[in-house]
Parts: sequence; C-alpha cells; structure tokens
Amino acid sequence: MGNPLIYARIAGTGSFLPERILTNAELEKLVDTTDEWIASRSGIRQRHIAAEGQTTSDLAYGAAIDRGRTLVELLEILDSLVLPQAIDEIGMSGDRSASGPLMAMAQSGEAEGRSPFVQLKALESLGRLRESDAGPILREILESKKMWKWAQHRELRVAAAQALAKIDPRYGSQILSESGLETGELAIAALDAAPACPWVRQRRYERIVLPRTFSATIGSSWGKSHILIRELSLGGGMGSKEDNLRIGSEATLEIAVGVRKIRAQVLLRRARVNEVGFEIVNADLDSRYKLRRLLVEGVQKVPETFKGDWDGQRKV
Repeated sequence: MGNPLIYARIAGTGSFLPERILTNAELEKLVDTTDEWIASRSGIRQRHIAAEGQTTSDLAYGAAIDRGRTLVELLEILDSLVLPQAIDEIGMSGDRSASGPLMAMAQSGEAEGRSPFVQLKALESLGRLRESDAGPILREILESKKMWKWAQHRELRVAAAQALAKIDPRYGSQILSESGLETGELAIAALDAAPACPWVRQRRYERIVLPRTFSATIGSSWGKSHILIRELSLGGGMGSKEDNLRIGSEATLEIAVGVRKIRAQVLLRRARVNEVGFEIVNADLDSRYKLRRLLVEGVQKVPETFKGDWDGQRKV
C-alpha cells in the first residue's frame, strides 16, 4: 500500500481594505477617461488606495484582526504541535468573541483530549483578552483546596492568578496575600499584544538573558545534539549549537539545571549564525514550573535583563 495522501486546504480567509477610496469620477479629473468608459470595460466604479507609507504588511495585519474567530473554528482539527500556538494567537488577537471555547478548555478537571499544557495556554489567553466572564473559572483554579492542600498544580494557579490580575487589577494585592504565590513567580507572565505593533506574530513572553549558560540536549529521530542556552522565556529560547540542526523540525529538549531536569517538546527555528532558536510546543506542568523558577532566579541575579512588558519592537 502507498503512503496516505497528505493534502492542504484553505480553512479560512481574512480581508482588509485601506480607508481611502478613489472613484471613477475622481479619475476623470486626473486623466482623459470617463466613469462610463471604465465601468463598461472593467465593471469597476471605485477602488481602495493604500495611504502614503502604508505597506503590504500593514494591510495583512489589518486582515489578521479577525483571526481569533477563524482559529476557533480550526481548533478541533489542528495538530497537537500547533494547537497551543493557536490558542496563544487567539489571546493575542484581542477577539473576545472567541472566549467561549477558551473557557471550556480552561476549566478545572479532566477533559477528553485536553492536555494540561493546553489548559495552561487557555488560562493565559483569557487574561490577554481581559475576559471578565472567565472570573469564576480562574478563581476556582486559584482558590480551590483538597483538605489542607491546594487542589490545582502551582503552575496552573500562577497562570490563573495572572489572568485575574489582568482582568481586574484590584485583585492583585489579594492574590499575594491569600494565595501563597510569590511576587517573582507572578512577574514572569504572558505578554499582551503591543499596541500598533507592525508584526503580525508578536512575542508571547519576555525573553531573559540568563546570568550563565545552561547545557541542554536536543533529541529527535536523527539523533542528539547539545546546545548552550543563554536566552530563555516561558515560550522558548536561543542557544549556541555544535552541529547542523534541522531547522523547522520537531525535537525534545532537556535542560540540565543542577539535579533538576526541564523537559519539553520544541520546534527548532532559525536564529543567529551558529545559534538555534526553539519554541516550546508542549511540556508537563512540573517542567513548566521548573522553567518559571529558573527565570525567576535569573531575573533576581540580573534584574536589568527583565522589563516585564514589550514595546512591540522586533528583538533578535
């Protein structure tokens, strides 16, 4: 039997038009033509004209505003490697009409086909969207207890607390006083979309320059390689490489932090010369929390490397 057919299809589209409209009547004043002559040959009565300095990427960004609703329609068919990034993108879109499915994914308890990492991403996106209807779900994750212990994993509780603080800033001081969470943990948070940012795909987390490099192993079907990581965030990082890694491929990442091991599934991306970038697409909650603690320690040792927000400028 042959290999199964792999195909692509158009699952959704977006559109955007510049504000300025040029009619045939206006063209009559500029060139030797008439509205009737143009319309009879082309059917065109008016056209939209890009403003001075408005580029193709600006137009594409305008069309991307509705991407939240489009992505919601695709969530059930997306590959597990792409799903967490799509949930991030829904949050960055600012489209609160997409909040319903996110709240379903964020709810505590077992859900068929939902990984803890997907639940975590949904919590972060609800905070980015400032979805007030998600308050009860977020408070349940943050505050619920079993006997004398917190019911939810600490990493989920941190994400829920951060989302609540974004939705209602007055909740921030209460979180610190009653939740048992630390200020440093809450400071390492998901970034919001930067206003008027020229980049369609914006940075999700603040990248931190570590006080020292950490050794990591990248493994896949083509073998293992070692890298030294010098920049890191909750979403990925960059490191120097020993050999030619397959950019764009899926791999497992293991970071050695003393006796601790941080494990994640990553996609490899192009970076600077002799460096590789990696984007985390899945991780268990223990590894995600260990990564958070590593970043907290890095900020405490070199605080000037952490800004806590993003101005929308591309950083490499």
